[in-house]
Amino acid sequence: MVAELDGRVVGFIAYELKGETGEVVLLAVHPAFQKRGIATALNQAALDEMKAAGVKMAVVETGGEDGHAPARRAYERAGYTGLPLVRYLKGL
Repeated sequence: MVAELDGRVVGFIAYELKGETGEVVLLAVHPAFQKRGIATALNQAALDEMKAAGVKMAVVETGGEDGHAPARRAYERAGYTGLPLVRYLKGL
């Protein structure tokens, strides 16, 4: 779904339904329109649609580095609870 302001797309959220789980796969708001509640509104709209579809649990992942701090704040405002996870990678 998209967020529009004065006929311009300023943000979007994409999610997938997987049985009783809904997963937000991408959320983005144009930098010029951040900190206006757009991400929160998109999250809530997606969560409402998930709930209407019978989803029991919503999940989302984002990075832990500073560049993803705005995303973490948006998800926390939407009511998500962060879990302490570690993902290991090894280049071959």
